[in-house]
Amino acid sequence: MQISFYTDNSAQDFSFKDHTLFPEAPYRCPFKDCSMPVKLKKHGYYSRFFISKIFTGFIFLRRYICPVCGRTISMLPMFCLQGFQYSGIDILNLLHELYQGGISLRKLIEQTKSKLPTLERRHLNYYRKRIVKNRNLIQYVLNLISPEFIFAGSIPENQNWVKTFLEKVQNLHPHVFLLDFSLHIGKQFMTS
Repeated sequence: MQISFYTDNSAQDFSFKDHTLFPEAPYRCPFKDCSMPVKLKKHGYYSRFFISKIFTGFIFLRRYICPVCGRTISMLPMFCLQGFQYSGIDILNLLHELYQGGISLRKLIEQTKSKLPTLERRHLNYYRKRIVKNRNLIQYVLNLISPEFIFAGSIPENQNWVKTFLEKVQNLHPHVFLLDFSLHIGKQFMTS
């Protein structure tokens, strides 16, 4: 299980094992079948590869273990997505630029090659398809975050919905959306 948390630190700050970057251990096991009111114990770090416009490299994430059930959780900075190497903020910003900027996919890839040299057309197509696939879940959480996100009238087709979704996320700020989404349901918006 991964728990997202807010941080003012950059991804580069997480490239070193520094316990001060992470929130304190939870005082209750987050697994529903345990939920024991016991403070979780530090259980080391693990590394994962992270790619963003600002930093690319390995980052270290803190793990905690429940002394009762023995399962572990890890603390995930808000800019990381579970199961994805690319920054969640960069993914949202690139898709927003693609939908709102009137720019072609090829042109967008060319413009970002200097900062994200490994990003390819297939990545952005995959992210677009994943958002459409998760549309119901995303809409549900948007409704929880703020009632103004509830669509009135007829249901827009997928591409119009994605465009509206990305615009609302930009107004809310991508890092706030990523954290709020994760805190409401314990998953990321791109998780299948």
